[in-house]
Amino acid sequence: MSKEGLIRSHPDFPWLRLDDARAVESLLMQRGLLAADERVQSCEKPGEGNMNLTIRVRTDRRSIIVKQARPWVEKYDHIPAPWNRIQFEARFYQRISSIAEVADRMPRLLGFDNDAKVLVLEDKTNAESLASLYAGASLTAEETLQLGGCLGALHDHTAGDADPRFENFEMRRLNHEHIFELPLAANNGIDLDHLAPGLAAAAHRLREDQEYCRIVKDLGDRYLASGSVLLHGDYFPGSWLRTPGGIFVIDPEFCFYGDREFDLGCAIAHLRLAQQPLECAETMWRAYATNHEGPRRHLVAGFAATEVMRRIMGVAQLPLAGNVNRVELLEQSRRAMLAQNWEKLWG
Repeated sequence: MSKEGLIRSHPDFPWLRLDDARAVESLLMQRGLLAADERVQSCEKPGEGNMNLTIRVRTDRRSIIVKQARPWVEKYDHIPAPWNRIQFEARFYQRISSIAEVADRMPRLLGFDNDAKVLVLEDKTNAESLASLYAGASLTAEETLQLGGCLGALHDHTAGDADPRFENFEMRRLNHEHIFELPLAANNGIDLDHLAPGLAAAAHRLREDQEYCRIVKDLGDRYLASGSVLLHGDYFPGSWLRTPGGIFVIDPEFCFYGDREFDLGCAIAHLRLAQQPLECAETMWRAYATNHEGPRRHLVAGFAATEVMRRIMGVAQLPLAGNVNRVELLEQSRRAMLAQNWEKLWG
């Protein structure tokens, strides 16, 4: 069903809009998410989000972030998405509130209303999305240590049997399709040569590599299976903020219990896509691995290579710098995958 059809079929749902501050105030007031005498002064878009409607709400007392999940992907509203994903994000914030090393690097959960699919979070003012890395910005060594340490602490402090409260299977199924299936599907409707000359031919060669495709399928099966640690699920620059107080991490709506190597592989892949030096990835690896016995290198390599491939060949394209050689990145993905060595993403 189209976005318009979904809205018509749920006439009583409080569909929020960025340009209707009064409706935002009314909903927050009705659901007890504002103080009785608190008034909304303005609403604005805080950044480039993908999954949810996200609004920076300024009241006469404070600034907060309001997120509303809808049954589609906000950035690509022709793609259906699980409506219950906001529950899992709320549970994630509740779970990590007692893990100081993680809670200190994430916004505080201020309120949640499941019926309205609304989450209210602390607003990190003067924050810059680290999607700027794709345009030429650089991570400092200290920021890289913070990112690696936060991820290691999350995994270490949640390690154990899979918690059924974080199954989040519908979101995993959506992500599985876009990471492990669609990019390698022939005739998937993506005009790769529009992105870079020769990219379609390079993608065809990769799709013909049976061993590469077999490993991607095996990794996809692992992704859908339960694992032993709570994952952020989308640990990449779009979920990282640079603030005066250091790095903050947001948007854990893809969270689930899985392989720790998925989160780490995703982060390393995006350091390569953002043209950060190999030393940056090595610093993140060390910061992460000091927290426990160390991740399995072959799985990190596999997940990292797959993430590079899907960001070059898939729907969720990134604002990569003009000098990025996408054809070369696909070849490096293949080498890293087959050698089980993530360093080969750097040549």
